[in-house]
Order: sequence, then C-alpha cells, then structure tokens
Amino acid sequence: MQKDTNSGAPGTPSPRLRRRRGSNEVPGEVVKANGAHMLVDDRNKYKSMLIRLYSTLWMIGGFAFIIYMGHLYIWAMVVVIQIFMAKELFNLLRKAHEDKQLPGFRLLNW
Repeated sequence: MQKDTNSGAPGTPSPRLRRRRGSNEVPGEVVKANGAHMLVDDRNKYKSMLIRLYSTLWMIGGFAFIIYMGHLYIWAMVVVIQIFMAKELFNLLRKAHEDKQLPGFRLLNW
C-alpha cells in the first residue's frame, strides 16, 4: 500500500490510503457488465433453444431425405457444399488481403 500525501492541500485531516490493483484482478465494472448478460432468468433463451431444435430437426431430416433419394442427390449435395465452402474461403482470403491493399487479388483467385 502507498500513502498519498496531499502536502499541497491545506486543511486535509489525514492522508488517504491507496491500494494498487494487482495484475490478476478484474475491475468491478467489467464484472458487472459480464454478469448482467446471463441467461438465467431470460425468456428469450427458450425461444432460441426452440429455433435451434427446429433447425436441427430440419437439417437431420433433409440429410436423411437426400440419402434416401440416392446417388445423384448425394453427389449434388457434395457439390453444393463444396461450392459454398470455396465461396466462403475466397471471401475470407479477400478480406484478409484487403487490409494489405493488393491490386487485382480477385483475379488471382482463378
């Protein structure tokens, strides 16, 4: 602890004590901000859980239906997934290289 002496302020009854915050301590405002967003009493968590449940059931059902339909539809599903993956990867690469300002980067993809 350190003593903060206010020698320049007349009429101060006693020096106040100041405590340094350690490097592993979290400030109080951060703890309050993180604790305020907990979903313990939130009604929207049930709505979100239902949406995720319905989405899961639709995806499992759609996958089972594609498997049931046969080889051609499985092949089409694989091609569609590969197209979306390539599109996402190219977008990630483009965004990463936009920071470096490389001219003609989109032409270099192909």
